[in-house]
Amino acid sequence: MGDYDDERPSWRDIDRKKDRSRHYGRQEKTAKKEGPKNRWQEGRVKEALDRLFMGDKGTPEHDKLYKKLHSTYGTESFLPTVTKYLTKYGLPDDVGTLILILDTKEEGIIFSVFEMFKEIYSALSPRYKEDIRRKLSIMSLTDKSIKIREKAQEILNLIEQNLENRSQNTGDRN
Repeated sequence: MGDYDDERPSWRDIDRKKDRSRHYGRQEKTAKKEGPKNRWQEGRVKEALDRLFMGDKGTPEHDKLYKKLHSTYGTESFLPTVTKYLTKYGLPDDVGTLILILDTKEEGIIFSVFEMFKEIYSALSPRYKEDIRRKLSIMSLTDKSIKIREKAQEILNLIEQNLENRSQNTGDRN
């Protein structure tokens, strides 16, 4: 029995092996639980900083008026809501809302949205570019105001010219 006692590990050795084992212990589980909590907190901090740098457009009042802008679309209160939004915050940053604003039928507002389209068009995704082209095409054909129809057609022509120029430039490189 003496030989058996020599081969048998001591309790200290058994405990050391448990500490080194990847399958034993709960330290890894607690580390994993802290990860998402930290990421969540980082996301909140990042969002708060983004809102801070947005200025007035990062406030809860802006969010409320922005939602009201979308919810009143197609109603009689849409134009007053748009006017209130524009006087307080200026033109919105997203294309979808800009396209909605085109339905106000107010020349001044529509022309300012057209100018915004000219500025941001080249940086937009293909989907938004197509949405703008379609909206301008519809407006150039169906709007009651001749000025709006002409301006919509003018912007549409500028956009198509830019597309042709870019396609020719990429064709020259190949």
